[in-house]
Amino acid sequence: MRLRLSDKWQDLRERMHHKHRFVVMDTDTFQEKFSIELTGVNLFTYAGISIIVLIVLTSLLIAFTPLRALVPGYIKPELKEQSIRNSQIIDSLEVIIDQHEQHIKIIQSALSGNTLSTPVEASGEEVSGEAITYRHSKADSLLRKKIEDREKKQKKSDKNKRKKK
Repeated sequence: MRLRLSDKWQDLRERMHHKHRFVVMDTDTFQEKFSIELTGVNLFTYAGISIIVLIVLTSLLIAFTPLRALVPGYIKPELKEQSIRNSQIIDSLEVIIDQHEQHIKIIQSALSGNTLSTPVEASGEEVSGEAITYRHSKADSLLRKKIEDREKKQKKSDKNKRKKK
């Protein structure tokens, strides 16, 4: 069996070194336009080099032209930044919507006469008392002051009315 394989390799090697002529001719005049002598080894070498050159040229063409946008999975940097900004905006809008929904639940329960005893009932989540921080805005403070001033004036006017009677 070994002899057969070695004989086949020898035969293949000999055939690869036989010279062949590749000729391009004009069919009307039989004039030779182009000819080249090739062996099997030369043919494989030229074909391999041609394939490598085509791959390199195609890669360069795709990498340095707008054709790269057609490659699946390629994302332009501008689109990537825009998608990140959009996701941040969506997240903030979701938070605002959740806050509005909680606010509406509180208002609905207040209108229906139910009172919320714990923050859990209002938000649906368990919140510890230490985690709650109360902040007064400037507008809230001004409103409180106006109401207190009105109440003081009203109490004074009520006292004056009682004294006169």
